[in-house]
Amino acid sequence: MYKFLKITGITLFIALMVFGAVVLFNLDKTARLYATMTLFDKNEIVHNFSHMDDAFLTAPVKRSGEIYRFETSPAPLPRSFTYRGQELITENYLKRRATTALLVLKDDKVTFENYYKGTSPEDLRISWSMAKSFTATLFGIAVEDGLIDISKPVEYYLPEMKGSGYEGVPVTDVLQMSSGVTWNEDYADFYSDINRMGRILAIGGSLDEFTTTLTREKPSGEKFHYVSMDTHVIAMIARRVTGKSLIEQVEQHIWSKIGMESDAKWLTDSVGAEFALGGLNVRTRDYARFGRLYLHNGNWNGEQVVPETWIKASTTPSSEHNKPGKDKFGYGFQWWLAPDARPGEFFAVGVYGQFIYINQPENIVIVKNSADRDFMNALNSKHEAITFFRAITDGFRAPAVRQAEAAE
Repeated sequence: MYKFLKITGITLFIALMVFGAVVLFNLDKTARLYATMTLFDKNEIVHNFSHMDDAFLTAPVKRSGEIYRFETSPAPLPRSFTYRGQELITENYLKRRATTALLVLKDDKVTFENYYKGTSPEDLRISWSMAKSFTATLFGIAVEDGLIDISKPVEYYLPEMKGSGYEGVPVTDVLQMSSGVTWNEDYADFYSDINRMGRILAIGGSLDEFTTTLTREKPSGEKFHYVSMDTHVIAMIARRVTGKSLIEQVEQHIWSKIGMESDAKWLTDSVGAEFALGGLNVRTRDYARFGRLYLHNGNWNGEQVVPETWIKASTTPSSEHNKPGKDKFGYGFQWWLAPDARPGEFFAVGVYGQFIYINQPENIVIVKNSADRDFMNALNSKHEAITFFRAITDGFRAPAVRQAEAAE
């Protein structure tokens, strides 16, 4: 019996030592996995959304050049706005939607800027899917440089996609989220594709390789289906044809050109590929600078940073099935159009309430960052936010103009 206990004790000791060694040598992975599992916890989400490097691998995006300083012209927000026939008090709306930052530009001047829930202007805030619009911008520059023909099939640029769901799919269909690839973006489903992808980011693996495993469920170009990995495919193409990482491209074409005030961080997988579809971490004011770039059709104080033709193509639905309608959002090339979109009105959006809203005729940019755990509830946060942004926009218009329009 003593001998058995002795052997059992030694075995248990060895097992504990092995377990300890595994944990020690995988401490980073263990920490990232835990941070990922608690990323959206009620008491942690606000902090986490400004400290994503605690949960994932990141790489810096370096700013350079002179900082563009915004002028200010303070103006109040509307006290309330009407949504679905109900008057909503702005202060209550911002609180209910767990807003962490709100910045309004009118005529290139900051008219409103505030930070909530203990966050500050210096916080680097997670973009989530707003990163898609940044990635598409880099892609568009490569298109205009003659490096990409969007009518070509994906495998023309990425031979490794042969045999995958992307084989034979024109690049233009990927750009407009009409690839036909099978994809489940249900954040509440542990086994969904989007959550499987998230575990690769947390634990380790290659997003490029993951993309090659996806299959097709329908012909491409026929129907809008939001497949986040479509954005990763266009990022892979941009990397392949330029020979540069997304970070190198965004530093060259954006962060060095439009007076960004801070370095950013971009989430990466364990082999260094950027999380193109949702991994940028940026100050709110720098999101506003990016919005201003699109407000002026890619021109920054006289320099054409992004080709105007690409800005127009990105913010216009290129297919009938992607046109906006009554209560229906439209889609361009990784930019959204509101239901019954007004001319020159488009926006970038990320889950949990991230927005860059642009209204060109009214010379408006609105940035809203949030940690809204109820973003998928019945009130439909995207519709509600657009209604709020339009209320802000309309508040700047002369009363006589608003009355004349109402009478038409």
